[in-house]
Amino acid sequence: MKSQISRRGRTTRWTVSVLGILAAVAIALVALDNPPSLTSPAQSVVEQPGDERTIDAARRHIAAESRGAAYAVPVRAPPADGSGAGGQVAPSPVPAPPDGYSFTNAPTRLERVALQPRADSTAQVEPREQDLDWLYSEASPVAAAVVDEARRTRRDWVFGWLRLADGANAPDAGAAVSRLGIDVLAASGRLLRAKLPADESKLASAVELDAVSGIGVVPPQRKAHAAFQAELQAAPWQSVPVLITLMANDPDGRWRRELLARGAEVGRFDADIRAYSANVDAAAFEAIVQADFVLAVEPMGIFRAAHDTAVPAMGADAVRFHTDVPGLFSGTGGSAVPIGVMDTGLNTNHLDIASHRQSICGANFVSSEHKLEDADLWVDENGHGTHVTGTIAGNGFLEAQYAGMAPSVAHIRFAKVLSRGGWGFAEGIFRGMDFLSRASGCGMQAVAVKPLVVNMSLSATNRTWQGRTPDERKLDAVVWAHRQLYVVAQSNASINGFSNYGAAKSSLSVGAIQDNGELAGFSSWGPTFDGRLAPQVVATGLDVYSARGD
Repeated sequence: MKSQISRRGRTTRWTVSVLGILAAVAIALVALDNPPSLTSPAQSVVEQPGDERTIDAARRHIAAESRGAAYAVPVRAPPADGSGAGGQVAPSPVPAPPDGYSFTNAPTRLERVALQPRADSTAQVEPREQDLDWLYSEASPVAAAVVDEARRTRRDWVFGWLRLADGANAPDAGAAVSRLGIDVLAASGRLLRAKLPADESKLASAVELDAVSGIGVVPPQRKAHAAFQAELQAAPWQSVPVLITLMANDPDGRWRRELLARGAEVGRFDADIRAYSANVDAAAFEAIVQADFVLAVEPMGIFRAAHDTAVPAMGADAVRFHTDVPGLFSGTGGSAVPIGVMDTGLNTNHLDIASHRQSICGANFVSSEHKLEDADLWVDENGHGTHVTGTIAGNGFLEAQYAGMAPSVAHIRFAKVLSRGGWGFAEGIFRGMDFLSRASGCGMQAVAVKPLVVNMSLSATNRTWQGRTPDERKLDAVVWAHRQLYVVAQSNASINGFSNYGAAKSSLSVGAIQDNGELAGFSSWGPTFDGRLAPQVVATGLDVYSARGD
């Protein structure tokens, strides 16, 4: 949203924030499984001047990780009952809600209504069958490909996919194909991710089953978007940071060694989305997409600050009241709800931020000029992170009328994922999500708490997001496993694009309207590329005053 940082000396100006729907939706957590994607929209490797510096930082960070030992995170074992299909981990035990709040459950079945494309939209959704034209209803073509691939890999099986027939279900189909030596790993809609035996007769028998309508392996050319491949070919010598999604987890580092052998610089493994960060040039890319254990290769997302969650007039004064003591309120002020913010930094010298809190803890996940960014974590030279946190939880210590929506928040957790310039890359944001998904304290003095609500006023902007890239899948995996509410910016690109995180299935995306209720001209809207509502919530958000950073 269009925000305004006060320049009147050190006087603090605030508004209230839609994240402050805390009073109504902070604990209404919805956890939806988000299966892996087979295709994804194009993302430009370098879109704007600020991106190149961030790309360089990501490239250096991955290279340093590749030389070190801290390249992987522990792989969570799947539950014994086989739940958590689609590569997701089973949710952690749900803690009791804070006093005065209760958890709600999502409906067991959501009504789905197709949205009509915008009149101005030039985007065309490809038919799903066209996306899956590599699946064969007859086994002979794919059987030969499976046997050839097995010969190259020196294995007697390869990774591939089965498609369920109309009316079939995954458990029954999995049981049927298991008798043919096909090991089903997980279900993703009508597709079953599996290990296929290098046996033409068994594959032919699988296709003949009533529960199976197709079988195949993803062709190399379908593992990355054509626009991304063209960019690599235009500069074949250039090393580009990417996310490589695997067909299966990598508990013993086997697939990492394979990627290294194919020319990649391999960094951290993220078990939530089965993806390695890596640097690849055109030659390494061509070798990697040939591997059956690779599902997709996608450019590392670049993100920038996008503050569109501020709300100057959302009725917060009806639920909390100033006590005439600077910074203190009675009523519903968010005191029972720990919050998390992912942004540029937080100015903890500001009284409206620091006073009357039980704890403020954070960490830096920006690798560019790491020492400077470490120092900036609690200074916020950019100012955006302080502005955002102020609209959420500023307590109006200096001017009570400008307090935020939830001025009584007791615990703040902050992940610095954007640099002083307001830019960040996907892996740093993933690390920030992992940090905020765990209970943390500030040394020995602060109690360890986990945020129930996390704000992300940042995004990568495009007109073709459909919730299937690693960025959205990471958010959905964290919500699924850790039961947090992610409130995200819908982006400030008007008709020219909308937020990738806003297109995730389990985020609460927020757009901006004028005080009279009309949509703000800069605010983005959907529907998403696959026809879902975006944003889910709008709130007034023009000319917002908030706390200063730096």
